This record gives sequence, structure tokens and C-alpha cells, in this order.
Amino acid sequence: MAALRSELSKLYRQRITWASFGVVLALVALITWGSHHEQHRLDVSRELGSQFIVAGKSVTALFVANAVLHVALTVLVPLLIAVVVGGSIAGERQSGTLRTLLSRPVARWRVLCAKLATGWAFTAALTIFLGLAGLGLGQLVFGWGDLVLFRRGLTIFDSHSGLLRLAQAYGLASFAMCGVAALALMLSAIFDNPMTAAGLTVAFLLVSQIVGAMPYFESIEPHLLTTHLDIYREVLAVTVDRESLANSAGYLAGYLIAASAIALLVFERRDVTC
Repeated sequence: MAALRSELSKLYRQRITWASFGVVLALVALITWGSHHEQHRLDVSRELGSQFIVAGKSVTALFVANAVLHVALTVLVPLLIAVVVGGSIAGERQSGTLRTLLSRPVARWRVLCAKLATGWAFTAALTIFLGLAGLGLGQLVFGWGDLVLFRRGLTIFDSHSGLLRLAQAYGLASFAMCGVAALALMLSAIFDNPMTAAGLTVAFLLVSQIVGAMPYFESIEPHLLTTHLDIYREVLAVTVDRESLANSAGYLAGYLIAASAIALLVFERRDVTC
């Protein structure tokens, strides 16, 4: 627990940590502003035709929270996680504080587990903050209401069901982003430069997305990490495909465990006290 408290204290003393929350808030504000000025284009009657009579409004706090989830988790949140978690080991090694830390009578695996838990805590906090900011600003601008989705047709959840679905989606999104955090920590343990670790984390995700989009890589596309990062979409459908949900969760857990194990193996064996 002492190691974990120390890592959490170091994490939240860094400017980049608070800057990440600021960037997320700015994105939510921009999406809210854009939704306010373009909400006439999001009208359900315009989407489905004049033969549909729709009471109420389609742009609500739940709509904003759903929109920011899809936008932010594409690039921004993984990038911020890569930068913050990617510097957790490499940054301390570069500054020389890691040598001092490991000179104490503490097992390396405890140090790594504390850094991993801290990375996951940051990931969960950033993702949850994204949702709360979306709900908060959406409530201020548009008010409460149903969750209207235009993905693969029209889907409408009442406010209670919509909030529950979004809570599940954000929980799954946090779990998916923890896989990115584990990958960033693994690369941080391998490389000395924090920017190298962060850059390679982002590069890995981009290459995986590109490979998954190529038709001649269809056989490996189901096994890529990026294929399952949008696991949160499963609970935003009318009928949840539990088999697909369990399959994606299994792959994410596998990546998370494998990256954490490699990070531990490298951290235990590498000479980081020089």
C-alpha cells in the first residue's frame, strides 16, 4: 500500500496528469458547442422522414455523453494514456529517480504492480471524467432526456435505461483502455525514453487499425487489440450480443495480462540501477 500511495502521489503531482483532464474537458466543451449549433441536423424527423412524428428532443445530456465517448476513445484518450503511463518507468529512469527508488529494500515486483495499478487508476479516472463532463455540460446546455442513437438505424432508450447503458459502456471503455495502459507500461519498462514508449504505444495502435482495415489481413483482424477496444459499443445496441461481448473481453484480458507479464519480466531482469 505504501508503494501504491507513493505512485499515486507522484502521478497527481505531474502537470501532464492534470493537463490530460483539461484536454478532455476542452474536447467535451467543443462537442457540446458543436451539438448546440448543429442540433437541427440531428433531428429525428429529418433523419427518418416527415412521416415520423417525434415528441421531445434528440440532443440531450445522454446524447452528448455518448458522442464524446465515441470521439475521445478513437485517438485522444489512448494518446493521453500512452503519454502519462509511458513515462511511469522510463521517465523515472531518465531523471534518475528510479535508481533511488530501487535502492530501498522493496521488491521490484511490488514497485511494478504499484505503477500498473496507478496507471489503471488514472485510466479509469480519465474515462469516468469524460463521461461525467459529457453529462454535466450536456445537462447545462440541453437538459435531460432520452438517449437517441442513429447507429445502424434508430435506437431510443428512455433516460433511465440510457443512463444505465452508458454506465456499462463507460465501464467497458475503462477496461479496454486499461489494456492500452498495460501496453504503455510494458514499453516504458523496455525503453529508456518516455516519449519513445508513448510514441510506440500509439504507433502500435495505429498499425493495428491499419492492418485490421486491410482485406488481406482478415484472418488476423479478430485477434488484434484495436479490434476489441470498442467493446463498449456492444451494450449500446438494442440486443446485447453476449457472445461477442465475452469474446472481446477475453481478448482484452489476454492482452492486459500478457503486457503486464512482459513488463514484470523485463523490469525484474533489467539493470535499471546504473
